[in-house]
Amino acid sequence: MNGRERRIWLLTWKEFKEALEDTDLVILPMGVSEAHGNHLPLGTDFIIPEWIAEWLAEELNALIAPPIRYGVVTGLSGYWGSMSVRESTLEALTYDVLTELSNNGFERVIILNGHGGSGQVRAITNAMKRAWRELGLKSLMVMWWELSSDITEELLGGSGGHAGVDETAMVMAVDPSLVKGKMEKEEIYRLRKGISPTPMPGSILSYDDGFVDAIPSPDKAEEFAKKLLERIKEEIEKILDGWDRQDILV
Repeated sequence: MNGRERRIWLLTWKEFKEALEDTDLVILPMGVSEAHGNHLPLGTDFIIPEWIAEWLAEELNALIAPPIRYGVVTGLSGYWGSMSVRESTLEALTYDVLTELSNNGFERVIILNGHGGSGQVRAITNAMKRAWRELGLKSLMVMWWELSSDITEELLGGSGGHAGVDETAMVMAVDPSLVKGKMEKEEIYRLRKGISPTPMPGSILSYDDGFVDAIPSPDKAEEFAKKLLERIKEEIEKILDGWDRQDILV
């Protein structure tokens, strides 16, 4: 399938049926519309997973399912453009999508989730567990910024955060024109234990004192993205290999 179209929604049904003869693996990008400072687009949380999906699909011989671009937004709901669905809605939608992917012949699903809110993660996790119990569908969820914390430190000089240097680097790798200006320091809110505002009083969120408030260079962004993609691929391959061993043993 190398070089072929992998986005399911751009295939005819006959092309899709033919593609299924060569793979049982599908990637489902997920994200939300949410404020990301003054310098990143509202769609950052799905722009990045969809870009990662296109690279991964070639590397892992997978197809890409139509993305889910709505999710659970709470903390940043005080800003224009932040849009949310109920946690129960997202859980039901994710389960229904997983069901249809299973019905269409997929046995393994990679969910690339670009939004780390607790309601979002809980809804997806519950849907994944139900899909395994009821359908026997194997799935895994990738949250790229958690896999990249050491890479962020190494290449970008500190820690990332919501609309931080790590997300900025990834958006820049996708399309430098999407990064507009610099981070406005008054937009940065440092989260601390013992005090929790709703909604957040800033659209750039720092989680520790190592937060980097600078915009990375295009070269650094490209280097960061390349290293992260290899990390994601490596970790997914470990899981896929484990599933293959299970199939032999069971």
